[in-house]
Amino acid sequence: MSIQAVIFDMDGVIIDSEGFWQRAQIEVLAKQGIAITVEECESTTKGKRIDDIARLWCERYALSISSRQVEVQIVARVCTAIRREGVAMSGLDQALRSFRAAGYRLALATSSCKQIIEAVFDRLKLWDWFDVVCSADEEPFGKPHPAVYHKVMFKLGLEARECRVIEDSLSGFTAARRAKIETFVVAADYQDVKFAAALGRYPTLDELIDALQPALA
Repeated sequence: MSIQAVIFDMDGVIIDSEGFWQRAQIEVLAKQGIAITVEECESTTKGKRIDDIARLWCERYALSISSRQVEVQIVARVCTAIRREGVAMSGLDQALRSFRAAGYRLALATSSCKQIIEAVFDRLKLWDWFDVVCSADEEPFGKPHPAVYHKVMFKLGLEARECRVIEDSLSGFTAARRAKIETFVVAADYQDVKFAAALGRYPTLDELIDALQPALA
């Protein structure tokens, strides 16, 4: 059966926002007297849902504020940064236009909450591009659980073999694989062995589209 849809992750695939998430976490924990590093954020929370991130830091450092307060503070900072500074990942426009021209439906499966999605879609003017938008924030479990990918397929009315995913984090890659969807990895660390099972691995969306061009023509 032919491919009918391409499902995008958002943070790190559509928008260059990973630095915003790291900065927000560092700032919020600093207010509690806790110093964390970019490397800790990268290895511990990348690709995870905000409630899972907040809970993790609260439990690890026995913070005096609730995980909900941590969550609200991080989201507020990230939304502000996206609306002021957010830029699309290299090759996004070409990817959207190429997939749409080839007849594929486009969907979003993100760990980010509704406020972040709205900030990104407003900033990058993406509202007309996606047929289905799903957030793991609305599911019982976030990535690496496959729930958000199951929801996307349900809304698309498609099966796993009819879809392809683009992810950048191990958490998201694992979620897509657990949903049995073949996945392309587009990330700075694309050559890492943790992504060895990917359908293809590329440093940018530009290179992914270049590699897929014969099939998209």
